[in-house]
Formats: sequence, C-alpha cells, structure tokens
Amino acid sequence: MKPILCFGELLIDFLNFHTAEEGGFTLPEFRQYPGGAPANVAAAVGRLSGPARFLGQVGDDRFGHFLIAAMQQMDVDMQFIHIHPQAHTPLAYVFLDDSGDRSFEFLRKHSADVLMTEAQLTEEAFDQIGIFHFCSNTLTDPNIAATTLAAVKKARQQQAIISFDVNLRHNLWPDTTVNAEVIIDMLKWADVIKVSKEEADWIVAQGFPLEQWLQTATAVWVTDGGGDIEVITQSLQTKITPPAVKVVDTTAGGDAFSGGLLMALNQLGLDQLDEQSISQVTRFAAACGGVAVSRAGALPSLPQMEDVKDFWQFGDR
Repeated sequence: MKPILCFGELLIDFLNFHTAEEGGFTLPEFRQYPGGAPANVAAAVGRLSGPARFLGQVGDDRFGHFLIAAMQQMDVDMQFIHIHPQAHTPLAYVFLDDSGDRSFEFLRKHSADVLMTEAQLTEEAFDQIGIFHFCSNTLTDPNIAATTLAAVKKARQQQAIISFDVNLRHNLWPDTTVNAEVIIDMLKWADVIKVSKEEADWIVAQGFPLEQWLQTATAVWVTDGGGDIEVITQSLQTKITPPAVKVVDTTAGGDAFSGGLLMALNQLGLDQLDEQSISQVTRFAAACGGVAVSRAGALPSLPQMEDVKDFWQFGDR
C-alpha cells in the first residue's frame, strides 16, 4: 500500500480522570496522553499495521519529545516532523462528563503547530503517498490555513486521495467564530469527507448544501456518536448502524474511525466503491471507533487488527 500522510497538530491531551480533596479544595487530576486529531489518525493507521506518515511541528520541550517517541511507538513514520526552537508544543485539557463525552480547553496560541510554513512542506514527505489527510484545526488563522492549502495542492500533484475530517473546534477560532468560507473552500478540495451530523448541519446552515459537496467529493461519511453512520455518494445514500459499546472515553473515537476508513480505502481505492464495499469499509471503521471509545485516552485506546476482528468479527461479515 502507498503511505497515508496525515498533516496537522500533534499535542498533549491532559485527560481529567478524578478529583482530589486537599486543603479544603476539590482539585482536578489530569493524566498526560499523546493526542491531536490528525496525529491520532496516523497512529490509528500505524496501529493497524498500515503505512502511516505524519507531518507537523512540535516544540523543543519535554512534551514535544514525548509525542515524537509515542508516535514512533505506534509505528508512524516521524522523519518529517519539525521541532520549533522557541514555540511551545500545543496542549489540550480534556474534561469528560458522566457519559464519557468530552469538552476541551486549549493552550495553543502561537504554538509550534500553527507556525508551520509552506517552506517546511518537503517534497520527500509527499513522495508516493496514496492518501493525504487533514482536519480544520490547521485552518484557524490565515498563516496555517495557507500552509494547509499548499500541502493539499502538493498532495494533489501526487494524485493522492484528499481526506478532510471537518472536526470543528469552535473555541480554537478567533472569538470562537469559525470562518465558514475557509471550511467550505477546503471541502471543495476533498475526495473523502468525514463529518459529524452536528458539523454537517452547521455547514449546510452556512449556505453550502450537501449536494454541492458531492460536486467534487467522491463520498461523505456523516457520523452521529453511537447513532447510525450515513454514507452519501453521487449514486447512493445508505445508513449503517455501529456496534453498541460501553463508552469510557470518546476522545479518539472519531479519529480511530477515520484511521480505519483510510486504511480500508487505501487498499480498495475510490474507483472501486459500490454499495457492498462502502458497507464493508464503514463497518470496519465503525469497529475501530467502537474499540477506541471503550478505552481511555487517545493513542493508547487505538485498536490493533486483532482487536477489531475480536470486537465485531469484522473478518466474518
């Protein structure tokens, strides 16, 4: 298989597990995990023994070096990572509610990931890639958005499949106001789109109906937490029910789904998509996501191939 190149943020997720009582205070306790949406997808591919590459930037600090080692442990090719000499590695604090759903607080202003430039997009990183994957978190200011567009264009020159997981985090945008025009422009570059139902509804409300997505995209996957997954192409629209699971932590669920999806599409190719193959790749991706949400953390929750088969007997369906 050709390499799958994931571009964007690699960060620390400080996951809030418990609280401690001390001196009359109730103090949240956090555990440090590797994270970042595109990094999670690369790790998900590597964990499934797929050919994963990551392109991004971290700080020259303990967090950055920890993250590089963690990604290497997940069998991700990290030779294209950049280390900024002054900027800090981005940090995210993840709070879980009683159902395992999450909310985020980010420390990302002027962090290393958003300071990447087009000059750092080396030709070697894009050499022979089969899929290029990115998210909207590298569209939050004009400089990193320009770098992202340049990366997409380089991937297109390699005739790679362009995969866009919208993955909106409103609190990463200036004044928590997402630039809808930037999101819509990037949707027009994508061959494969993964979006939550909430995100899809928001984009449609901005004046970009779903039928316009399919003027350029081959397929759109619309997820809805534990609800049905809707897959839409120019010729069909189908719904697939994911497996029921006991949710522990949803942090990497969507990224595990994306990693499984890209792994399957990298083997199959977009030109081979029909109703049967769409069902197969979506069930596989859903099983990957199901395993991930049944465990804590981002990278540590990602499944190996045997986990997926055991989890939903994917090989027998």
